[in-house]
Amino acid sequence: MTDTRRLDAALGMRERITRRDFVNGVLVAGAATQLPACGRTTGTAEGPFAPSGSVWTGYGGVGDYAWSNGNTQAVMDAAHGIRDRLYPDPGRTPVDESFDLVVVGGGFSGMTAAYEFGKRGGAGRNCLLLENHPIVGGEAKQNVFEIDGRQLVAPQGSNGGLLFKPGYVRGSYGKGRYEVYTDYYHELGLASHYDLEPLAGGAERYEIPNYHFAPMAPGSERGYETGYHFRDRGWVRNPARDGFAHTPWPADVRKQMDDYVHNRRDILSDRKDAEAWLDSITYYDLLDGLGYGEQVRRYVDPYLAVANFGVCGNAISAYAAHRLGLPGTTIPKPAGNSGAAHIGVVSFPGGNAAILRMMLARMIPGSIKGDGSTAAIASAPIDFGALDRPGAPVRIRGGATVIDVRHEGTPSAAEHVLVTYVLGGKVRKARARAVVMASGGWVNRNIVADLGEAHAGAYGEFHYGPVLTANVALRHWRFFDRLGIMAARWFEGLGWHVAVRRNVAFGSPAPLTPDDPVVLTFYIPFLRPDLPADAQGPAARMAMLEASYTDLERQIRAQMSEMFGAAGFDARRDIAGIVLNRWGHAFCAPQPGFFLGRDGNEPPPDVLRRPHGRIVFAHSELQGLMSMAYAMTEAYRGADQAMAML
Repeated sequence: MTDTRRLDAALGMRERITRRDFVNGVLVAGAATQLPACGRTTGTAEGPFAPSGSVWTGYGGVGDYAWSNGNTQAVMDAAHGIRDRLYPDPGRTPVDESFDLVVVGGGFSGMTAAYEFGKRGGAGRNCLLLENHPIVGGEAKQNVFEIDGRQLVAPQGSNGGLLFKPGYVRGSYGKGRYEVYTDYYHELGLASHYDLEPLAGGAERYEIPNYHFAPMAPGSERGYETGYHFRDRGWVRNPARDGFAHTPWPADVRKQMDDYVHNRRDILSDRKDAEAWLDSITYYDLLDGLGYGEQVRRYVDPYLAVANFGVCGNAISAYAAHRLGLPGTTIPKPAGNSGAAHIGVVSFPGGNAAILRMMLARMIPGSIKGDGSTAAIASAPIDFGALDRPGAPVRIRGGATVIDVRHEGTPSAAEHVLVTYVLGGKVRKARARAVVMASGGWVNRNIVADLGEAHAGAYGEFHYGPVLTANVALRHWRFFDRLGIMAARWFEGLGWHVAVRRNVAFGSPAPLTPDDPVVLTFYIPFLRPDLPADAQGPAARMAMLEASYTDLERQIRAQMSEMFGAAGFDARRDIAGIVLNRWGHAFCAPQPGFFLGRDGNEPPPDVLRRPHGRIVFAHSELQGLMSMAYAMTEAYRGADQAMAML
């Protein structure tokens, strides 16, 4: 037995898949892109690569999302076919359907645009939404595991919805960027409070958050039992509470870290042009001005990358860091009600997938089975046959990769737009009176064939960074309890942070104890601070895409064994399954000048908010931060613009 096979056996990695099984799996996966309902498959976390059939994609869990864990190999291959010009000439494909509105992309932007059309489109009008994954959601999807007879759910990406407590005044938070989300929040019947699952068996000793990012943010970890793992030293508990005194860092670094997590240093208070100045420099520039060194950068870069940008602090505007609330970027606020006191955060078991599914259930009645409760909508099977019914005012077509969008004539005078897409290996074309491009900018600039110079130039200013979301299903988390922690941070190896999470209680669940199964969600960046801003995203994306499922699984199992083995963790026994969700363009990475313009030029998002003929661009990256609320805001504007053309 080779050393690698011995290591894999010790880590609990089984023989994966035979050539015959792989070929059969690929054939089945191809059929599933034509029939999304086939995604409802069975399987266990210990099976080979079912149901994806791909040694790169790996295991996808069970249920409706089993075929759609992040950007799968099937989705990647289809997308790269656009980039590599592998599809037939769109001009030779005849039109086979006509719609008033076509929406490209089924994340929160696309779903919001279609949702608004469903409400306001008018009698006799119709809308088609085209989504390249087998199931809508974009990054607002979930992974589902069956562990020892229990079903556990975890988010693939989009996570953390604001909830509004009694007394909140609409528009009093976030400079008006949350009004649309606020309206949907109430319209969809979301509550101002959700009970969490009770704690027992020793778990009640910990403050266990509902929101994955709560113990990650700089400074916030002080409220949680957090362990830092150093490869040559082992564990240090709660270092942020005592000035990092017991870490291996020298005294000056400990002082910097302590000041940083407490946000003690300030160079903005006396600047009247604080916002413009922040948007003229990088976050590293600001950290340098505050006297922070390399360890502070190493500390904050992973959070900055997984929270919203995918790259390091030398590749983003310091104003972007301000929008994320990072230390050193605090701008004095005028007196008055900011609304923050009446804002909370809720993370449903599958993240923001629950909110998107509530939109789906409202937009297409009967599309989600069950009694219509929030719990049922969040977890009940989707009736895929209901999504694309002929004659319905809104239709959703999954597994449809749009390859070309162009006006039927010159953009300034055309009365229609032609949308060519591939579905089940067949090239099809729809004619629309208006189109909302709710797909990402990296897609839009490749498939809008007659894109004008101004819009193309604006899209050229957008950089992107990747994130890998790895959901690791465990049979228990007793090893955390033995260490006296519920969150862990480390500085070597794959990843950087993970924490136990407490779920929203749907119904009356049994208490959560350290002996109960949980899913740990690892948000993993691939950082390259040594590269220029425009090169960091592509290099990180390549690193993520070059690794096979087995490579990443091995690293996760080895990382956990190194950190938790002495506390009783056994990867062979305790890991029930791992699902990887790769997001190659997870986040927009706004460089200096992105928000307020550079050298007297108009900010790129403002250019793209203007329609291109009958084509409207609406996606959250126009806000510089990719989130559910911002996606809704941009899509609401885009729906208004598109429906004015009908």
